[in-house]
Amino acid sequence: MSFMIVDKPEEAAAQEIMDQAPHDKHVSQHAAHEGSLALRNGLKLAASMILTWAVTLIVTFKLPKYLGPVFFGYFNYGEQLALSMSVFLTLGVDTYIQREIAVRPKHASEFFLGVMLARAMMLVPLIAYGSYTLHSKQPEEQIAGGLFGIAYIFYALNQTFQKTLQAASKVSGLAVANVVAKIFWGGGVFAAVTLKAPFWVLPLPLIFAEGFKAAFLFFATRNAIDLELRLDAKTTREVLKISIPFFIADIAVQLGSSIDVVVLRELMPASSPEVGWYSAARKIANLSMLLSPIMSGVLIPMMSRAKARSEDEFFKILRRGFEGVFVISLPLTLLLALGAEFWIHITIKDAFLPSTSSLIWLAPTFVFAYANVLLWLALMILDRSWTIMLVSVGGLVLLPVFIMIAVPITSSPLRPGSAGTGVAMALSLRELAVILVFLGFLRSRALDRRGAMSMLKSLGICVVVSLADWQLRRIGMHPALRLSADVLLYGVLAIVSGVVRLSDVKAVFRLIKNRKQAV
Repeated sequence: MSFMIVDKPEEAAAQEIMDQAPHDKHVSQHAAHEGSLALRNGLKLAASMILTWAVTLIVTFKLPKYLGPVFFGYFNYGEQLALSMSVFLTLGVDTYIQREIAVRPKHASEFFLGVMLARAMMLVPLIAYGSYTLHSKQPEEQIAGGLFGIAYIFYALNQTFQKTLQAASKVSGLAVANVVAKIFWGGGVFAAVTLKAPFWVLPLPLIFAEGFKAAFLFFATRNAIDLELRLDAKTTREVLKISIPFFIADIAVQLGSSIDVVVLRELMPASSPEVGWYSAARKIANLSMLLSPIMSGVLIPMMSRAKARSEDEFFKILRRGFEGVFVISLPLTLLLALGAEFWIHITIKDAFLPSTSSLIWLAPTFVFAYANVLLWLALMILDRSWTIMLVSVGGLVLLPVFIMIAVPITSSPLRPGSAGTGVAMALSLRELAVILVFLGFLRSRALDRRGAMSMLKSLGICVVVSLADWQLRRIGMHPALRLSADVLLYGVLAIVSGVVRLSDVKAVFRLIKNRKQAV
């Protein structure tokens, strides 16, 4: 009897080890498959992004030169107003799609048509409000606002298709659509500028590009998840109800990313070039966000499926993802800030050089925005929708408050572009406040000792490179050579300090090499 009592736990332990071995192998296979799938989708999206970057760069740099600071301000105000209003068409469903379709693609057919009908009804008050807002503005602002409003109706629809395809990890059609639509848009704008077309022609290419993209992505989405158009009023109501906190958060985030131009326009006289100067800096800084579709398209499905299997696996991905975002984005931010005047000089006319200080202060938003996107996604997957909503609304409220405080302090008629500098400071400060609050909710689950040390080392390297850059400026080194030296110094220090681990780089290359075998 005593033998059996002692031996049973040993037998149970042995059996547990034997049972655990297939489980561990299964988890390892899952991890290999997820890593391979995420890498393949990332490479597809990156390839399309590289092709579209060229088009985006041409338009971004061509329009300010063609329009000049004042009219570019009119153009950008109309676009940002339309973009701000388009967020009300989302109804928060895109965020719901990111979370749910990754694990149950067929569910989209139960609410898609109902959501489209709800959006159609939402257009009525939006058109009324837009007409009222633009009534007292300059004719060019009215034209831009109205035409961009049409374009961003298609844009809102395309975002839904995009989130669905990304959640289902079927991004091949999306990559093609991104490239073709960008070529339509960029080619149209380039032709209009080359032919010296009137102001009202400039928004038209975006309408045609987004309209084409909507038609293309509809068929791609239907094929990817067998999307059916059927009206299920009960499910639609449930989805819209669940999406309410996402909807409020989406509104807060979108307005928080576009209301800066609108507020600055209200603070400045109609003929002031300040809006145009700030808008130019903002356009250049926004180029850094072109990687966000890759991050959301790769990490959301990967993290959602990891969460479905194990929270430990989910948080491990989150911690390494947060570290990676910071390590990669910080040197690019530093390069953008140290070379602000040079970038403006070589990309747009020297008439926009007063936007240099705005670009310097906008550079940190590169780091903050990517980190905030990642933390937002993590809380969304964790079903912390009301947390996201409260933080996002708080960030929206803070931005105009910060702007109202900063602009009077920085503004001076003796310093052109100083009003925009205040807005840029306010935007960076708001993004920092939001990321600190997000980290407060997630704590060590998002940032462990390894990640914190990498961040501190990266910041230390930034200080060293900035001091070296200052010395190179003093001796009059050409900006291109100076920035090249900055990049080289940062790279060497990052490797020596262990911020960039050669073993991690080799692991990525191995994953690329063996990605087909891991499926």
